[in-house]
Amino acid sequence: MGKIDLIKGGATSASAPATAAAMAVSRRGFLVGMAASVAMFGFPRDALAAMDPAQPLGVPLEPDGAAFEPTIWYWIDGAGRINVNIINAEMGQHVGTGVARILAAELGANWDDVDITHVDSDAKWGTMVTGGSWSIWMSWGIYRQAAAAGRTALIEKAAEIWGIPVAGITVADSVVRGPDGRSASFGELVSAGIARSFTEDELKALPLRPVSS
Repeated sequence: MGKIDLIKGGATSASAPATAAAMAVSRRGFLVGMAASVAMFGFPRDALAAMDPAQPLGVPLEPDGAAFEPTIWYWIDGAGRINVNIINAEMGQHVGTGVARILAAELGANWDDVDITHVDSDAKWGTMVTGGSWSIWMSWGIYRQAAAAGRTALIEKAAEIWGIPVAGITVADSVVRGPDGRSASFGELVSAGIARSFTEDELKALPLRPVSS
């Protein structure tokens, strides 16, 4: 009978204070643990504030040899790797992938060559907002212009090396191809040295690929 009363009532009057104390300690321990987790995951050390989710420990990818940075939004290194800087927070919607896809398509990059870095909170990145379905439509024009700048610089470098006009030179799958059949990879052209820079007005005036291409 006493066993049945204990099951139904949850605890006898004698054990109630001990049970309440255990619950209080458990709740306090849970809250402390949660606070520590937030501190650890929400505020990384300054040196690791920028993170690449594809790299061990999230450490951002470093350029292999010389790197060409058409704008602050990405760089291309001598190995042909393309690292895209993402200012939007990752909240499970893979926004970094979406934004990097915009840049890769406009640049003419092979998706296998693309990495992303979720940047730090430096003021140079401007307004950093994630929410309200803003990430893609606010990034669309910025990253397409940035990619067009890189594509233009790569074409110009290839034309310079080959001694031909830029007309007829195409870019696809991280390779620049001339109308006469010659080709060069992004890495080869970057390794040859590209010093091209663009003003804001020049960026706005760059031709973009047709959306359907």
